[in-house]
Amino acid sequence: MDEIIIETKLGPVYARSEGRKTDSLVLGLHGWSQRNGWHTWQPLMVPLAEAEFYVVSIDMPGWGQSPPISERPISQSEAVAVILSTLDGLGSKSDAILMGKSWGGGLAIEIALGYPERVRALILTAPAYTDFNRLAALQAPVLLAWAEDDPVIPIRYAANYRTIPTFQLITFTGGGHSAASKNAGAFAPVAIKFLQENCSLPAERGFMESLS
Repeated sequence: MDEIIIETKLGPVYARSEGRKTDSLVLGLHGWSQRNGWHTWQPLMVPLAEAEFYVVSIDMPGWGQSPPISERPISQSEAVAVILSTLDGLGSKSDAILMGKSWGGGLAIEIALGYPERVRALILTAPAYTDFNRLAALQAPVLLAWAEDDPVIPIRYAANYRTIPTFQLITFTGGGHSAASKNAGAFAPVAIKFLQENCSLPAERGFMESLS
Protein backbone atom coordinates (compact mmCIF):
# COMPACT_ATOMS: atom_id res chain seq x y z
CA MET A 1 0.00 0.00 0.00
CA ASP A 2 1.39 3.39 -1.01
CA GLU A 3 1.15 6.76 0.70
CA ILE A 4 0.39 9.62 -1.68
CA ILE A 5 -0.25 13.35 -1.48
CA ILE A 6 -2.74 14.74 -3.97
CA GLU A 7 -2.49 18.44 -4.73
CA THR A 8 -5.93 20.04 -4.99
CA LYS A 9 -7.18 23.59 -5.48
CA LEU A 10 -7.97 23.73 -1.75
CA GLY A 11 -4.70 22.28 -0.52
CA PRO A 12 -2.94 18.91 -0.22
CA VAL A 13 -4.91 15.74 0.46
CA TYR A 14 -3.31 12.70 2.08
CA ALA A 15 -4.28 9.27 0.78
CA ARG A 16 -3.35 5.62 0.63
CA SER A 17 -3.53 3.72 -2.63
CA GLU A 18 -3.60 0.11 -3.74
CA GLY A 19 -3.36 -1.29 -7.26
CA ARG A 20 -2.18 -0.06 -10.64
CA LYS A 21 -2.74 3.53 -11.74
CA THR A 22 -3.78 2.30 -15.18
CA ASP A 23 -6.81 0.44 -13.78
CA SER A 24 -10.26 1.95 -13.20
CA LEU A 25 -10.19 4.43 -10.31
CA VAL A 26 -12.16 3.83 -7.11
CA LEU A 27 -12.06 6.82 -4.74
CA GLY A 28 -12.90 6.14 -1.08
CA LEU A 29 -14.64 8.86 0.96
CA HIS A 30 -15.09 8.61 4.73
CA GLY A 31 -17.66 9.79 7.26
CA TRP A 32 -17.79 12.98 9.35
CA SER A 33 -16.60 11.67 12.73
CA GLN A 34 -12.92 12.24 13.46
CA ARG A 35 -12.64 8.47 13.97
CA ASN A 36 -12.90 8.23 10.19
CA GLY A 37 -10.22 8.71 7.58
CA TRP A 38 -8.59 6.84 4.71
CA HIS A 39 -8.61 3.67 6.86
CA THR A 40 -12.43 3.58 6.61
CA TRP A 41 -12.04 1.63 3.35
CA GLN A 42 -8.84 -0.26 4.14
CA PRO A 43 -10.53 -3.71 4.34
CA LEU A 44 -11.80 -3.36 0.75
CA MET A 45 -8.71 -1.89 -0.86
CA VAL A 46 -6.72 -5.07 -1.50
CA PRO A 47 -9.70 -7.12 -2.78
CA LEU A 48 -10.63 -4.36 -5.22
CA ALA A 49 -7.03 -3.91 -6.34
CA GLU A 50 -6.72 -7.66 -6.95
CA ALA A 51 -9.80 -7.36 -9.17
CA GLU A 52 -7.98 -4.76 -11.31
CA PHE A 53 -9.10 -1.51 -9.76
CA TYR A 54 -6.89 1.38 -8.67
CA VAL A 55 -8.18 2.20 -5.18
CA VAL A 56 -7.40 5.52 -3.50
CA SER A 57 -8.83 6.30 -0.06
CA ILE A 58 -8.36 9.83 1.22
CA ASP A 59 -8.29 11.90 4.39
CA MET A 60 -10.56 14.85 3.69
CA PRO A 61 -9.13 18.27 4.71
CA GLY A 62 -9.17 18.50 8.49
CA TRP A 63 -9.10 14.72 8.99
CA GLY A 64 -6.12 12.48 9.57
CA GLN A 65 -3.02 13.77 7.80
CA SER A 66 -4.79 16.27 5.49
CA PRO A 67 -4.52 19.86 6.77
CA PRO A 68 -7.76 21.83 7.15
CA ILE A 69 -8.54 24.50 4.57
CA SER A 70 -9.66 27.00 7.25
CA GLU A 71 -10.32 27.28 10.98
CA ARG A 72 -14.00 26.45 10.53
CA PRO A 73 -15.41 23.04 9.52
CA ILE A 74 -15.38 22.32 5.82
CA SER A 75 -18.62 23.15 4.01
CA GLN A 76 -20.40 20.79 1.66
CA SER A 77 -19.56 22.90 -1.39
CA GLU A 78 -15.89 22.96 -0.36
CA ALA A 79 -15.91 19.20 0.20
CA VAL A 80 -17.39 18.63 -3.27
CA ALA A 81 -14.73 20.92 -4.75
CA VAL A 82 -11.99 18.99 -2.95
CA ILE A 83 -13.25 15.67 -4.31
CA LEU A 84 -13.52 16.95 -7.88
CA SER A 85 -10.04 18.46 -7.65
CA THR A 86 -8.76 15.19 -6.17
CA LEU A 87 -10.08 13.34 -9.21
CA ASP A 88 -8.26 15.85 -11.41
CA GLY A 89 -5.07 15.43 -9.37
CA LEU A 90 -5.25 11.66 -9.80
CA GLY A 91 -5.45 12.10 -13.56
CA SER A 92 -9.04 10.88 -13.81
CA LYS A 93 -9.89 12.47 -17.13
CA SER A 94 -13.22 10.66 -17.46
CA ASP A 95 -15.39 8.99 -14.83
CA ALA A 96 -14.49 7.29 -11.57
CA ILE A 97 -16.20 5.01 -9.07
CA LEU A 98 -16.98 6.80 -5.80
CA MET A 99 -17.11 4.74 -2.62
CA GLY A 100 -18.63 6.66 0.29
CA LYS A 101 -19.59 6.04 3.89
CA SER A 102 -22.17 8.23 5.71
CA TRP A 103 -21.11 11.86 5.05
CA GLY A 104 -18.83 10.66 2.28
CA GLY A 105 -21.74 8.76 0.77
CA GLY A 106 -23.86 11.89 0.74
CA LEU A 107 -21.04 13.79 -0.96
CA ALA A 108 -20.70 11.01 -3.54
CA ILE A 109 -24.42 11.30 -4.35
CA GLU A 110 -24.16 15.08 -4.70
CA ILE A 111 -21.29 14.72 -7.16
CA ALA A 112 -23.08 12.00 -9.13
CA LEU A 113 -26.14 14.26 -9.45
CA GLY A 114 -24.27 17.49 -10.16
CA TYR A 115 -21.45 16.09 -12.28
CA PRO A 116 -22.76 12.84 -13.78
CA GLU A 117 -19.97 12.75 -16.35
CA ARG A 118 -17.43 12.31 -13.53
CA VAL A 119 -19.06 9.28 -11.87
CA ARG A 120 -19.19 5.78 -13.31
CA ALA A 121 -20.78 4.08 -10.29
CA LEU A 122 -21.43 4.54 -6.57
CA ILE A 123 -20.65 2.13 -3.74
CA LEU A 124 -22.34 3.47 -0.61
CA THR A 125 -22.73 2.39 2.98
CA ALA A 126 -25.39 4.15 5.09
CA PRO A 127 -25.11 7.44 3.17
CA ALA A 128 -25.98 10.64 5.00
CA TYR A 129 -28.41 12.02 2.45
CA THR A 130 -31.94 13.35 2.86
CA ASP A 131 -33.09 14.81 -0.47
CA PHE A 132 -34.64 11.51 -1.53
CA ASN A 133 -36.77 13.09 -4.26
CA ARG A 134 -33.62 13.60 -6.33
CA LEU A 135 -32.48 9.99 -6.25
CA ALA A 136 -34.53 8.92 -9.26
CA ALA A 137 -32.36 11.24 -11.37
CA LEU A 138 -29.16 9.34 -10.59
CA GLN A 139 -27.60 8.06 -13.80
CA ALA A 140 -24.83 6.06 -12.12
CA PRO A 141 -25.54 2.52 -10.90
CA VAL A 142 -25.61 2.29 -7.11
CA LEU A 143 -24.62 -0.55 -4.77
CA LEU A 144 -25.77 0.09 -1.22
CA ALA A 145 -24.62 -1.74 1.92
CA TRP A 146 -26.48 -1.37 5.21
CA ALA A 147 -26.37 -3.10 8.58
CA GLU A 148 -29.53 -3.98 10.48
CA ASP A 149 -27.90 -2.78 13.70
CA ASP A 150 -26.79 0.63 12.37
CA PRO A 151 -27.38 3.00 15.34
CA VAL A 152 -26.61 6.21 13.42
CA ILE A 153 -28.72 5.99 10.24
CA PRO A 154 -31.25 3.16 10.67
CA ILE A 155 -31.65 0.61 7.90
CA ARG A 156 -35.26 1.71 7.24
CA TYR A 157 -33.81 4.64 5.27
CA ALA A 158 -32.52 2.19 2.65
CA ALA A 159 -36.06 1.97 1.21
CA ASN A 160 -35.75 5.55 -0.05
CA TYR A 161 -33.06 4.47 -2.51
CA ARG A 162 -35.21 2.04 -4.49
CA THR A 163 -36.19 4.77 -6.94
CA ILE A 164 -32.65 4.75 -8.37
CA PRO A 165 -32.80 3.23 -11.88
CA THR A 166 -29.86 0.83 -11.38
CA PHE A 167 -29.77 -0.13 -7.72
CA GLN A 168 -28.74 -3.08 -5.56
CA LEU A 169 -29.01 -3.35 -1.78
CA ILE A 170 -27.08 -5.82 0.34
CA THR A 171 -27.86 -6.00 4.04
CA PHE A 172 -25.95 -7.45 6.98
CA THR A 173 -27.15 -8.33 10.45
CA GLY A 174 -24.10 -6.66 12.02
CA GLY A 175 -21.57 -4.00 11.22
CA GLY A 176 -23.12 -0.94 12.82
CA HIS A 177 -22.49 2.23 10.85
CA SER A 178 -19.71 0.56 8.84
CA ALA A 179 -21.59 -2.25 7.09
CA ALA A 180 -19.36 -2.45 4.02
CA SER A 181 -15.95 -2.43 5.68
CA LYS A 182 -16.89 -4.58 8.69
CA ASN A 183 -18.32 -7.21 6.35
CA ALA A 184 -15.61 -6.81 3.71
CA GLY A 185 -15.12 -10.53 3.15
CA ALA A 186 -18.72 -10.92 2.02
CA PHE A 187 -19.16 -7.47 0.50
CA ALA A 188 -16.06 -7.23 -1.69
CA PRO A 189 -17.05 -10.03 -4.12
CA VAL A 190 -20.54 -8.52 -4.46
CA ALA A 191 -19.08 -5.07 -5.15
CA ILE A 192 -16.67 -6.40 -7.76
CA LYS A 193 -19.36 -8.35 -9.55
CA PHE A 194 -21.72 -5.35 -9.43
CA LEU A 195 -19.12 -3.08 -11.01
CA GLN A 196 -18.16 -5.58 -13.68
CA GLU A 197 -21.80 -6.12 -14.64
CA ASN A 198 -22.77 -2.44 -14.71
CA CYS A 199 -19.68 -0.47 -15.71
CA SER A 200 -18.12 -2.19 -18.74
CA LEU A 201 -15.07 -3.13 -16.71
CA PRO A 202 -12.51 -5.95 -17.15
CA ALA A 203 -13.83 -9.50 -17.49
CA GLU A 204 -14.51 -11.45 -14.33
CA ARG A 205 -11.71 -13.55 -12.95
CA GLY A 206 -11.98 -17.20 -12.07
CA PHE A 207 -12.78 -16.65 -8.41
CA MET A 208 -15.69 -14.43 -9.41
CA GLU A 209 -17.10 -17.00 -11.82
CA SER A 210 -17.71 -19.30 -8.87
CA LEU A 211 -20.27 -16.78 -7.53
CA SER A 212 -22.53 -16.95 -10.57
